[in-house]
Amino acid sequence: MIGTKTLAAALILWLSMSLASAQFSPAFQSPGAGEQFRLGVQAYHRGRYSEAILLFERSMAYEPRQALVSYWLGRAYEKSGLDATALRAWLPLSQDPAAPPLIKSKVEALRASRSTSFAADENGSYVEAARYSGILGKTTYFLRPSSILPRRDGSVLVVAQGSNELLRIDPNGVIKERDRGGLKGYDRPFGIASLPDGTLFMTEFNGDRIARLNKAPLLTFGQKGRGPGQLLGPQYAICDEEGYLYVVDYGNARVVKFDSEGTFVLSFGLGIDTFPGFVNPAGLAEKNGILYVADSYRKAIYQFDLSGNFLGSMAEGQLHFPEGIAFWKNGNSLLIADTDRIVSLDLESERVAVLYESPDPRARFVGAAADYNGNLLACDFDGSAILVLTEAPRIAAGYDIEIERVHSEAFPSVALEISVKDRFGNPVVGLAPDNFRLSERIVGVTRKDERGTVVEKTTESLNPIPAFDLVGTPSAVSPARVCFLLDRSSGMAPFRAETRDALASLFGLLTADGASSFSVVAAGALPSVMVAAGGGLVEITRAGLGNPESGRGRFDQGLRLAVSGFLPSSPRDIVIYIGTGAVDEKSFGSTTLSELTSYLRNNDIHLFAVVVGEGSPDPSIRYLVDASGGAIYGASRARGLADLAAQVRQVPSGRYSITYKSAADPRFGESYLSVAIEAYLYKKSGRDELGYFAPLR
Repeated sequence: MIGTKTLAAALILWLSMSLASAQFSPAFQSPGAGEQFRLGVQAYHRGRYSEAILLFERSMAYEPRQALVSYWLGRAYEKSGLDATALRAWLPLSQDPAAPPLIKSKVEALRASRSTSFAADENGSYVEAARYSGILGKTTYFLRPSSILPRRDGSVLVVAQGSNELLRIDPNGVIKERDRGGLKGYDRPFGIASLPDGTLFMTEFNGDRIARLNKAPLLTFGQKGRGPGQLLGPQYAICDEEGYLYVVDYGNARVVKFDSEGTFVLSFGLGIDTFPGFVNPAGLAEKNGILYVADSYRKAIYQFDLSGNFLGSMAEGQLHFPEGIAFWKNGNSLLIADTDRIVSLDLESERVAVLYESPDPRARFVGAAADYNGNLLACDFDGSAILVLTEAPRIAAGYDIEIERVHSEAFPSVALEISVKDRFGNPVVGLAPDNFRLSERIVGVTRKDERGTVVEKTTESLNPIPAFDLVGTPSAVSPARVCFLLDRSSGMAPFRAETRDALASLFGLLTADGASSFSVVAAGALPSVMVAAGGGLVEITRAGLGNPESGRGRFDQGLRLAVSGFLPSSPRDIVIYIGTGAVDEKSFGSTTLSELTSYLRNNDIHLFAVVVGEGSPDPSIRYLVDASGGAIYGASRARGLADLAAQVRQVPSGRYSITYKSAADPRFGESYLSVAIEAYLYKKSGRDELGYFAPLR
């Protein structure tokens, strides 16, 4: 028999939970169910998802129909990479006609992420979601944007030829920086290109030169003329992965190649038997050793190798007047600014798909690129504007907002870790305080004497939190945590020294960049932790020299072990696989490629790969790397692994930290307290609500 005080405490707990939850109205009849749920919530917020699953299942053993517990159980499964199991927990809840919109939104987001992986539909209909206008009324902000370069923090670099400047514009359209070239000034800048390490190059059309920016020493190179290395009206530019710069020399109808120090290498573009020669060369793009060059007059895209040898042509007769081009869709398609429209060219089928046509007959698109928030950006040169284009269905779908964790140890001071993603699981970066709205549920109890009987009335309200602090995007200040995942199969025997050298190089590069901890996991037949977090250079390089095991390794279990070592995850958690790139199909014996992808993406962990030897990475490794926003590098590449370290520093993060002071009554730590957050950007929004418990008093 339950004592009076225990029963009263249970009723208070049940009452507070049933009123405070916006997702569901729980009605815990068993104190055991409520207590297991409270412990499960606390385990979840500490990143102990397996423990949380166990506790939520124990709570449901008391009360199998408890909707709120099912909702939390699904969230814990999702964090464990078990999306299909999470859906099974959520689907019965979402099919209830009285289900709150939030659970239906979660189901839709999870289905979208699973069905489309990490790529959107290339044939979507794009609409204008926002516009950065260079002229508003009588105020001029910039003139004639010619080239655009998205940055991983969500901002974008814009070359404004008409106003002779380089701008940095944040996702809300605010100009954060202007660079006009100092006392000397720029002379009609036009194109911009970036090396993997972030070094910038900008062409100056009237100056017939190229400026190397943001790297000491600052320098300009090229001079007016028609000889080798000379320029007449340089326009578009691009850098390849080996650090070479390619520039469209418009006045000489050719492409010129320089090294990163400005030394002339070669030029090409004259007619030969198989190639008619450039007339109006325009945009450039490079991937996997193939250079793509648009010719506006010939209305085609031409292909060359990196030595300038002609390889073929594409899209002849399908384009209006192609100018700027850029890769998108993981490099499978070219995005083309085609004067009055933006089109996509599929590199495999060579089919041209129209993404957006301007309703303004005066529009002239000269540059286009995909930003890091799933939008397309287009430079309207004559309209002095940057258009932000997005797929119409994405506006309706909105964002997937998730309160990752709630820190309530110092209640009433509360800290939230929040992730903002699009419906395909890609991070939404660069948000500011004005992009967020915060609220919490306040439950009040009043007692009133009605004809000699004391009646308690409970009121509930969703109150906005007017004052909160956006600490920022944690990736901007958080040091990286790195786990090296070593291939331990027998095929690694010839590459022990190469593995050691790669580990030593990466350790030095990433330590210089502020990485806080390093660990090593062996992907052998029985994966194990070789070096725990906090390992030093000697331990880590010694691990690389260890004798590989006989037979095959277990890449799947090794990767799961590496990821689990990061939980609860931080904004910059990096797994770097080092191996031959070969994966035995039998290596996926205990998990699936889909589950591994979800495990990485749901916890914002990025996978990079360093391939030793001459082999090519297995398609499964390529898939996981692309899905998690990483990259693949050869261990013996000419530029070394500094670009990998630079990319680790620049990994995009859609995670944010918010702190506020709660006005809710914790009831001595027994009340389930609910907090909600909404995020808005470019006509799209998303919402999440989650609960927590203050410390017991």
